[in-house]
Amino acid sequence: MRKNVPLLIYIFLSILLFSGNVEQKLAKANLLSRTLYYPFISSVTKLEEIFGITEENKYLISQLADKTLSVNKLERKLEQFKNLDMEFEVDDYDFILVDIIAHSGNFRERNFIIDKGRKDKIKINYPVISNRGIVGKIVSVSQNYSVVLPFNHSSFKLSVITKRNKLLGLLESDIYGNTIMSFIKLGSEIILGDTIVTSNISNIFPEGFPVGVVNSLYESQDKTHMNASIHPFADTSSLDRVIILFYEKDKKYESELNLND
Repeated sequence: MRKNVPLLIYIFLSILLFSGNVEQKLAKANLLSRTLYYPFISSVTKLEEIFGITEENKYLISQLADKTLSVNKLERKLEQFKNLDMEFEVDDYDFILVDIIAHSGNFRERNFIIDKGRKDKIKINYPVISNRGIVGKIVSVSQNYSVVLPFNHSSFKLSVITKRNKLLGLLESDIYGNTIMSFIKLGSEIILGDTIVTSNISNIFPEGFPVGVVNSLYESQDKTHMNASIHPFADTSSLDRVIILFYEKDKKYESELNLND
């Protein structure tokens, strides 16, 4: 008989709950939830809270893992820069440190072959630098390797300016590797020792990256402008590693102005 007591109680409560109108049923259910059923309801609520906390913890752990990976990446980059003894800031750009594994072409007209390619997200026209200054640009990319055209190659051209007064010119080199800043207007204010940096007109480099210093000035053969002989900061003949910047200039203005037509 005692075994049947709980069953009888549940039957009685069920009849009690299902009797009366809707408002009476709701009132009785509310009363039972605050008294007889309270331990059970409280336990269910606690379980829901625990499960909710568990899911939140999973999310927080995932976020912490992502942040830890980001911090580790930044620490590796910082360690690389410490080892490279960088002489200028590149903090605003992602980069990858690569090895020069071969050369192609004649001594004064040779390109660099590096050990990173398409699988490392390298793209054509990405700028290449060293710890001293600019080196060149990416001109060819395969799956695992890329080709760098250095600034002292006769095919390389780059818009540059004087750091002191923003005087604009064109960086180029002859077949012997002599580097000059050309197309300087006659009478322009440029002096020996002026530092040359990349300009914002360049489609390859961000503005302000170091190029070299002016070590002589002379008139062009046609007497229409001046040239400045440049002593580059980076010595391309002694490089065994370079830095690739993941940089692409925003060229939205071209489509807006229909410059590609």
